[in-house]
Amino acid sequence: MSLFSKPKIIIWPKAKVVEIYIDRKENNTITFDLDLWQKCNDKDLEALRLYFQQNKFGSVSVLIPDDVVFTKSFTYDSQIDNIDKKEVIGLATGLVNFSIDPDAIEYKLVKAIDKTIILANIYDKPKLDQLKSNLSIINVGVDKFSSVSSAISNTISTIYKQEFFFIYPLNDQEYTLLLSKNNSVYMTVNIKGPSLDIQKIINYSTFYFSTITKKIYIPEGRELDIITTTEMDKTIYDESQIAQSLSKASNLPLPVLGEMTTSTSSNTDIISSPNNINSSIPKKMENKKRNILPLVAVFIFTVAIASVAVWFVLNRDSSDTIETPTSDEITQANVSPTATATPTPTIAEIDKDIKIQILNATDINGQAATLKAKLVTLGFEDITVGNAKENATENSVQVKSASTSAYFGSKFKTDFPATYTEDLKSTSTYEVVFTIGTDLSATLTTTTTKTTTVTPTKKVTATPTEEE
Repeated sequence: MSLFSKPKIIIWPKAKVVEIYIDRKENNTITFDLDLWQKCNDKDLEALRLYFQQNKFGSVSVLIPDDVVFTKSFTYDSQIDNIDKKEVIGLATGLVNFSIDPDAIEYKLVKAIDKTIILANIYDKPKLDQLKSNLSIINVGVDKFSSVSSAISNTISTIYKQEFFFIYPLNDQEYTLLLSKNNSVYMTVNIKGPSLDIQKIINYSTFYFSTITKKIYIPEGRELDIITTTEMDKTIYDESQIAQSLSKASNLPLPVLGEMTTSTSSNTDIISSPNNINSSIPKKMENKKRNILPLVAVFIFTVAIASVAVWFVLNRDSSDTIETPTSDEITQANVSPTATATPTPTIAEIDKDIKIQILNATDINGQAATLKAKLVTLGFEDITVGNAKENATENSVQVKSASTSAYFGSKFKTDFPATYTEDLKSTSTYEVVFTIGTDLSATLTTTTTKTTTVTPTKKVTATPTEEE
């Protein structure tokens, strides 16, 4: 932080509380009992407004919890240059627990050797709009909004340059598991501990990278039972140690550090390995670093002054105002649709040996058998039919995994419109439970899914949303 600049301010709105962090060594945090995700009146916001007014803080950065912004990734099995936003929304539908607004989705394309990865951030727009409304009442300017997972990724990616998994605690029982590389978050999943069976999630890394991701960061002081069949490269991390290594106050949490630290050197000692928790840099090496730092600082300052001078010369005659494009503008520019047709992907196939249950929750006889016939045409055989205990007026499908939800959501998008939930208990005998609440005679046929809705040569895979 420069001598004359104001310290960075981070607002982290959580359920029922608002945490504020200031980039300084002492008196750097304060908490307000306030829920900025709900509509607040002037009286509710008065204390927070006065706090900002009295301290004369400038603009702030806002951390968005990962239950308000979901990170999803999909893969094409070929390289593409453009994709329409509507298609991205179609791929994500059914994988999040809120309605997707076209104005609240950001995405970018990452090309691999033989495929293209679509990285999507999907915001809960009503909640985000309510947050913005409350912030405007207290007259706070916002530099940017960042998800908690992306802020964590920003910090760890300066330390470890390859792909990695990271477990971050939300409370005593809940954790966020994220997969990231080079400041890009490929997926986030909310999981519950202390026993974490994450093998299925680890397997998803092969959809994005050439090999399975084995690097995983685990919080220190948590008695977690990590259940995997893959031998993982486990690294214990300590938030306070990371903060001190970045010359920040030790009480600042990792997502806040990610927003406060714009650039850091690659220092592997920031995070300790389980086999080398107390390792330190040799004193001779430390002295060399101290001697080099002033020279580096002078060099950076000289380059900065020269860059400003060159910019001024090149732009002094320009009458137009130059604005830095936002990340959303850059994203849309990179993926704007062209006249070239974009291939439509298919959802990846799933195991056809899974157990399925069909419950008829209507007074119309034979509906379960009709739906079963449809499933048989898709290759499923282990299907149990019966009547629901209570009648329903809508169709619903309960599943255990997001990939299963995506598959059936694609196959029955027109024939069996339904609400999909991933709340089926892991101990359930069935992987999928269909509940029929409408008359299927007008929609469901026993023929296979219409081929006009997909292009069979393209395969798309969605990330899971929750692991029990």
